[in-house]
Amino acid sequence: MREAVIVISDLYLEPGELAAEDGQGLPALSFAGRFGERAHLGGGWRAWLARWLGVPGLGRAPVAAVAAAALPGPNAGVTRWIATPVELVAGLTRVHLDRRGLVHLHEAELAELTADFRRTFGASGLALEPLGDGHLLLATPGIAAVAAEEPARCAGAVLDVPHGPAAAALLRLRAEIEMWLHAEPLNAARRARGAPPVTGLWLWGATGDVAPLEALASETGAHAGARPATAAFGADAFLAGLCRLTGTPLAALPADLGAVLASAAAPRLALVASMGGRAPAAEPPGLAAAAAALERQLIAPALAALGRGTLARLTLLASDTRVTLTRHSGLKRWRRPRTGLAAFA
Repeated sequence: MREAVIVISDLYLEPGELAAEDGQGLPALSFAGRFGERAHLGGGWRAWLARWLGVPGLGRAPVAAVAAAALPGPNAGVTRWIATPVELVAGLTRVHLDRRGLVHLHEAELAELTADFRRTFGASGLALEPLGDGHLLLATPGIAAVAAEEPARCAGAVLDVPHGPAAAALLRLRAEIEMWLHAEPLNAARRARGAPPVTGLWLWGATGDVAPLEALASETGAHAGARPATAAFGADAFLAGLCRLTGTPLAALPADLGAVLASAAAPRLALVASMGGRAPAAEPPGLAAAAAALERQLIAPALAALGRGTLARLTLLASDTRVTLTRHSGLKRWRRPRTGLAAFA
């Protein structure tokens, strides 16, 4: 059976958020929302994908540790964090993150930022490097792991600042990074062209099961024994780490998904995409424009393959929701319509 999974990694919707969004231009997502079988993902998409790949233990590991597995160098001895570039509106104990506050830097900008970080903080043993998906990986010797929210989950809302004695060292480092970014030449260049500056690096993804990744990768679950052949596509750092740890082939997201689905030798395909930076420059920013670009590239071709019988099953994951379709899902004409991104609301 040929099966495909498409993950929208950074789409998390708040209740009522879609009231102003126009979903009329999203026919594929509307079809999926109406006819697909919906289920809640209690542990989020990463834990689900790890189980689907046959390595459920890696779904409990720190996100940053799994992401670091795809990079060269040692993967032990220091605390690692996902460092997400953000533009924040700060308060005393909470900060507000606008949906446009997740800042997407180009490769050259990431290289400039990490080089300047190395000059400023390198003597303290801190190390910052790009992960390949717009996020960075920060290694912090001597700073203990503290639970922190994934910023994409709070876009358009508030981010709770970690607090308590265990978070003191992390908060000091965050303040130092904010002071450094205030004078960072990269931000002056971004402001000059009307782009949002990076006012902070939000650190998260350091907590989880601290067992060695190799031990977690060898853990078996109800469906882990066979590990059917899978091909993976995308730049997401967690996906890249999973693929490195499981030996799963990984490639960039295809420009022509229909051709890939028609020719792929693996019976299962996993694609992880993001909304961030996806809206074409000619279109107004917002969820609907980003979703339309993603629909054209991935979701519409996958639904077409499902209709032709090239795919037997298609699963979409976003906003802690799983939507599953088969070739015969469209026969359920009694299902009430769900417009566009409402499939995941």
